Amino acid sequence: MTSFACQIWTLSQSKQITAKTHLVLQALASFQGHRGLFPSHESIAARSGASVRTVIRALETAYQLGIVERTRQRVRRSGRLVNGPNRYRLILTDLEKARVAAAHAALRLKEALARRKQRILSNCHFGSGSHSQSDIFSYKPRSKNEWLDLIASWTGKPAPT
Repeated sequence: MTSFACQIWTLSQSKQITAKTHLVLQALASFQGHRGLFPSHESIAARSGASVRTVIRALETAYQLGIVERTRQRVRRSGRLVNGPNRYRLILTDLEKARVAAAHAALRLKEALARRKQRILSNCHFGSGSHSQSDIFSYKPRSKNEWLDLIASWTGKPAPT
């Protein structure tokens, strides 16, 4: 048994991964060749006997555990950049596993923050009605009397003269 096969066997026995995840990872490892490892989700699903969605979940688990590293590739077609095949790398050492798991967690956090920022900005309605980020920081200087009137409107008391 290869060290990666031993690794997923150990994870399976310790109940850190499910039997389906074990099958998916074995199928992924079987695609390893001298040029690299870049099968499609559909190819992994066909070889493992799992659904494409199960393959995606299993790979996500592997990324979180740090035993598989994914590199997304972009290719140019008809003058446009489109998603190419993912390139995978099987991680064998503990130090590499920790590094890959931390990098994946950082990427997931960055994606979550970008989604949250987009959601917040889409809910903001400023004077012009546009949703641009630059409107958040628009500032109109106010005079002393305008500030006093504004503060008075908050408290319900008339502004001092």
